[in-house]
Amino acid sequence: MSYTNYSAADFALDNNFQKWVLSPDEQTVQFWNDWLSKNPQKQKDVDEARELLRLAGLTIDAEANAAFLETWERVKANASRELDRQYRSSYRKYVALAAVLAAALVVAVVYLVILSAELPSARYSTAYGEVKDFVLPDGSTVTLNANSTLVCTGDWKKQREVALTGEAFFEVKKTHDHKSFIVKANEDLAVQVLGTEFNVNARRSTVYLQSGKVALTAASASSILEPGDLAEVDNTQHQIHVTHEATGTAIRELAWRNNFFQYDDTPLASIAVDLRENFGMEVIIKDPSLNRKRLTAKIPRKDVKVMLEILAQSLEVNITQNNNQVVISPSGND
Repeated sequence: MSYTNYSAADFALDNNFQKWVLSPDEQTVQFWNDWLSKNPQKQKDVDEARELLRLAGLTIDAEANAAFLETWERVKANASRELDRQYRSSYRKYVALAAVLAAALVVAVVYLVILSAELPSARYSTAYGEVKDFVLPDGSTVTLNANSTLVCTGDWKKQREVALTGEAFFEVKKTHDHKSFIVKANEDLAVQVLGTEFNVNARRSTVYLQSGKVALTAASASSILEPGDLAEVDNTQHQIHVTHEATGTAIRELAWRNNFFQYDDTPLASIAVDLRENFGMEVIIKDPSLNRKRLTAKIPRKDVKVMLEILAQSLEVNITQNNNQVVISPSGND
């Protein structure tokens, strides 16, 4: 066969040329090397044709190539029947080449969709004062507390893994192959489960298990939690302190999911942390002695102004707010 008058499109549609580019053997390599040595003026067209086939996304998989070729030939045949005889020869090769690229593009898009499902890079976040539910790629659900972020990481074909900043409650879906689910809350704290419901507070390094079983690791320490356990990680001492079935733990740890704060003899200093973490408030406590004031109450958190009024009355302090700054000072009666 003479290729001296072939254009780049002609080469790209030639079966022997496709075999050389996509699935070369000794015979095709020898043929095309010899041909190019005798026809160096066609090097540019050959290079362009090779690039076209590579851009089409084809591989050296013979079966896949055969399927593509069958589709291309069918498209070429249909195009040839419909085109006017006068223009058939010139249009045929370009219509067929367009079919090659279009078919490859569809396959590439499908591949990317599958790949994205296997290796998710989803990111979920909430604003200050916002609590929101999300469904993860595997069907598990997560409720994010205010000012929190969750990112799916790693290769989910092998292991489900997420990175948490802030606080979240997980309802993990079991998989048929018992694929593990890991929550990394910070550099040290990691929670591994197979199917369970639990709460992780990355800011305070705490984990509360509502149902199921989890393996908790923090630096060199580790612990297995049972339902009702609250684990608090001491990052300084690299220890895990577990409280078993403590009265009111579930209500206190999961109160945020119902949009309220549950305080049980809680010092003002800790309440100030909640204001910073959940509403982005800058809290200034004028008198250090106020940090010793303690509160036992259930306070709605939907409206920060209402919360501040309740705090002022319950703790008998003066609270003023200027935009995102909150100043707490002794009342006139102190």
